Amino acid sequence: GPYCISNIIRKFNCSLEDAEDLLIDAILNFRDKAISDKLSYLSSVRNYLYTTCINMKKEKDYYTFKKREKEAEVTLFLYDEEDELSEYNSELLQLSLESFKKLSESCQRILRLFYIQHNSMTEVAKKLGLANANSAKVKKARCHKKWLEIVKKK
Repeated sequence: GPYCISNIIRKFNCSLEDAEDLLIDAILNFRDKAISDKLSYLSSVRNYLYTTCINMKKEKDYYTFKKREKEAEVTLFLYDEEDELSEYNSELLQLSLESFKKLSESCQRILRLFYIQHNSMTEVAKKLGLANANSAKVKKARCHKKWLEIVKKK
């Protein structure tokens, strides 16, 4: 117990409470695997629990990152200047806007036309002089992907 907790706190710079929660989840995971006889070879319960804690923390951090990335994307388009934003939402908005400004002008334009001005793909194609709605859809998808790549680098 204390070995896992102290090392998790040091490795991930997290709170005692978060480290204890991870350890409890790891113990429950161990119990479930032991009951279902899925632990074929185990040299050290301590190492198993510690490794499980690390893997759970990394997985949780990954999903938190993905959630933040998605929220940043949504925040840009749903932001209403009248709303009071929490510090977290302000950070997400800032991240979104900074990342958006790094896109090419044509990417910014297509994303604005679709997400902010709510044009259909056919309307977007006409306004940008593209061949058809499918061309607009492909361009929008590429620009959206570029934007997310910039967000991920922040």
